Amino acid sequence: MISSKDVYHVVAATIPFPLYVAMILAYTSVKWWKLFTPEQCGGINKFVAKFSIPLLSFNIISANNPYNMSPRLLLSDFVQKLLAIVLIGVVTRFWFRGWRLSLVITGLSLSTLPNTLIIGVPVLKAMYGGKAESLLSQIVFLQSIVWYNFLLFLFEVNAAMDATANPSPEVAG
Repeated sequence: MISSKDVYHVVAATIPFPLYVAMILAYTSVKWWKLFTPEQCGGINKFVAKFSIPLLSFNIISANNPYNMSPRLLLSDFVQKLLAIVLIGVVTRFWFRGWRLSLVITGLSLSTLPNTLIIGVPVLKAMYGGKAESLLSQIVFLQSIVWYNFLLFLFEVNAAMDATANPSPEVAG
């Protein structure tokens, strides 16, 4: 049974006060105090997207040993993704009167690939304690090595299907 103390730890981990203070200060420094120009904000965004997040990802992925991964975690992750693909495919088929791979790709990425690097660390530490680092590195490893590549493959299949359905005038003429 889940105790109220466990619920408190999970809620406290998902609502980190210092993170929100930093976000509010960043917002007010841009919108009200005009401390940063849009070009500077773009530079900060590029720094985070192209430098700090890839380094954090590399740090977590390199600490993972793929030979010591939990079989239960691998199986549960695979079953979760398979159920999501089937459910999203069925909903797409009947809701939109046809099967659109682009909607399946978007639904799969939104529903099964969370931001585990930023939010996952405190949530898993609150839920699992010391095992959190191992579980997190395994989840990030699976997302980065397996599922992102699978989504890239689906994007290529979608582009090939669109190219055959709508040939360009250069190819057709």
